Amino acid sequence: MINRLIFIALLSATVSASAQGVDLALDWNISGTNTLRGTVYDASGSGNGSPYRFEGDMFFDELSVFFDKQDSDYASWRGEVTGLYNVNDDYRSRDFGLVPERMNLTRESGEASLPYRAEIGDYFAYYSYLTLQRSLKGVQFELQPFVNDRQQHSIIFTSGASESSWRDVTLKDNYFNGVSWLVQDSKLGTWGLNLTHNFRDNSFKAGTQDRNQYVFSVAGEVPFEFASHRFSIEAEAAHFNGDHNGLAGSASGQERADNGYLVELRGNHRKLPWDYRLRFEHYGQDFRPQGAIVSADRRSYELHSGWRFQSGIRMRLRAQLFQDAFETNNRLRTRTYGINFTGPLLQGFYPGLNGRLDAYIQNRDNELITVSQLTQTISLNLNAPLPYDWTGRLGIFFQNNKNRLGTGGDNLTRQFTLGADHLFNFNGWQGYISPGLTIRTLRKGGNDSEEFGPAMAMRLSRDTHSLSMSYGSQIQDRRTSLNGIDVDTHRFNMDYRYQHKQHMIGLEANLFGRDPQPGESTEAYRVSAYWTMEFDRPASAVTASATPVFAAAESGTVSAGALTINLAQFGPGVLVDVIRQQLELANIKNPSEQAGFVVYETSVLPEVFRRQRLALEYAGPLLMRSAVIIDFDDVGDRDSNVQTYERIRQALIREYGNPSRTLEEGEFSQQIVAEVNDQRFIRITEWSTDKGTLRFGIPRRLDGQVRMEIQHSIGFPSPRDTLWSVEAVR
Repeated sequence: MINRLIFIALLSATVSASAQGVDLALDWNISGTNTLRGTVYDASGSGNGSPYRFEGDMFFDELSVFFDKQDSDYASWRGEVTGLYNVNDDYRSRDFGLVPERMNLTRESGEASLPYRAEIGDYFAYYSYLTLQRSLKGVQFELQPFVNDRQQHSIIFTSGASESSWRDVTLKDNYFNGVSWLVQDSKLGTWGLNLTHNFRDNSFKAGTQDRNQYVFSVAGEVPFEFASHRFSIEAEAAHFNGDHNGLAGSASGQERADNGYLVELRGNHRKLPWDYRLRFEHYGQDFRPQGAIVSADRRSYELHSGWRFQSGIRMRLRAQLFQDAFETNNRLRTRTYGINFTGPLLQGFYPGLNGRLDAYIQNRDNELITVSQLTQTISLNLNAPLPYDWTGRLGIFFQNNKNRLGTGGDNLTRQFTLGADHLFNFNGWQGYISPGLTIRTLRKGGNDSEEFGPAMAMRLSRDTHSLSMSYGSQIQDRRTSLNGIDVDTHRFNMDYRYQHKQHMIGLEANLFGRDPQPGESTEAYRVSAYWTMEFDRPASAVTASATPVFAAAESGTVSAGALTINLAQFGPGVLVDVIRQQLELANIKNPSEQAGFVVYETSVLPEVFRRQRLALEYAGPLLMRSAVIIDFDDVGDRDSNVQTYERIRQALIREYGNPSRTLEEGEFSQQIVAEVNDQRFIRITEWSTDKGTLRFGIPRRLDGQVRMEIQHSIGFPSPRDTLWSVEAVR
């Protein structure tokens, strides 16, 4: 009840100030959106085949209000209040009625005798890789004592709960307290001490007991030079003491103690285009901090090396050894050796050809010889200009899994993907069309299968109208399947938007069909209509939004060279010539064009081995938007989806500091594709820049693909409007 009263009071005060111009709010910039949405879900045939668990007419209204105030060049306020009135939409929220979701008030002052930052409500807490990186609801204070020409100190106090909604906040379920002390020294590097405490109440349903745990760590990063090389060594040692869920019943997780270690050496040659990275990690069986995302009972060794050729092609080599169940008598060893090439491949044979070639071999075995598996994988993605203003896309994927114990489990996958993109302008309408086809053959024991997937995407826009459509199907033919059935699946998605001043009216439709042979077919659809009103009332004396003015030493350790290019400089309004010059300095050359975007196949984040593409959208001589697209493909690195996501976010935090906003709903699971498309899973992290907003997250797409994107744009739709992907790049 108290949370509801606080939410209603803040909401009423903010809307009243925006609508009536109350004197107390004249110095504040106030903006936001209000969206009223109605949706109908329906299905016929077999209910088990429908992607929609709930059916019927559903409605909700959501409101997001953002406000800020610049007191001076060194002091500011900013905050937000978001929530909804959920009439009966089971997908939007599990709660009906008034649902306060996110509230934040941040005060930054760099002109106080003791500079500080105070955050109340929702915030992102980041200490270090092995201690704490979570979105919390509570309070966080950062102080900056002892600032001089050589050193900068930062002390952070954190207290908050890891909860998705204010309506059901319970401090007992997952509550954190912590303190972090970070010192940045111009000569000695960056050093930090971190201490976190977490408490989780017992659960009779889950069979767990009360869990108290403390994690203490020492982290540091020191840059240095030797001969013709520049180095940076990062290390963290952490000690866990307390309780976790247990290995053999909840009692086995009580009063445990263990350690975790991380050491990474990064380097590059001064004159040669050569960089490298060595990484060692060890996490004990009982090292299970609730605030970090690590794999317990694992030891790993990694060696990565890269070389940039004068042609713009980048080569990267890797050797990885992972030892899981390390503290048991049956260690599982995974050895991976891989190589990839990105950039203007085969330019001598076909000018304009751009792509990525990746290959790796992986061996997995354990000490009891119950696992012995060999995996060979090669993938090729190419883009090339075609006649008549078309751009072609080709993808080839080959993977052979062999069980060397001879007990079954062998499988062979071959996949070919063809696609094309074509820009057009007809009678005032601008847009693109993208046909495609996927052919996949699977050979698994006595089960042979062939799959065909024709697809088509299109976008049209004219003045205030925009229409996007996507069709995709999967036609399965299990020719020699022992127990499988043939299944044809079809999906059609459409999104129409009409913008008039601050109003936007939209219509979204999703059609689904599933036809198994033999079996009962399923037809389902979702049709949603919505009205969004944007409001913006600048302060009477300050017309620009307040920007962060607190020159804080950021949490955790800050690593130079986390990115090959500075994405903060690839913002709206930058001249094309400036962008090209920066890309040439990084030896990123020979892009392809895809539906209005200039696309480079390149690794922007060197420590992430998944496929990455840099996409740039221009308007005349100026950059409108930049994006880095990172696929969730399997490259044998043993990282889960959540670990990959957090590794990328950590690299961005190293480069740009703590984010200004985060939104996290849902948990990473095997159903992530369905949950993203049902808008039950949202991940967004944002940084404010002098050119706009840098956003990292997992957007929803009309074609149903799930991938990570980093975008830099002057503005984004509401975080709840999850259709913010670069749809044109496939």
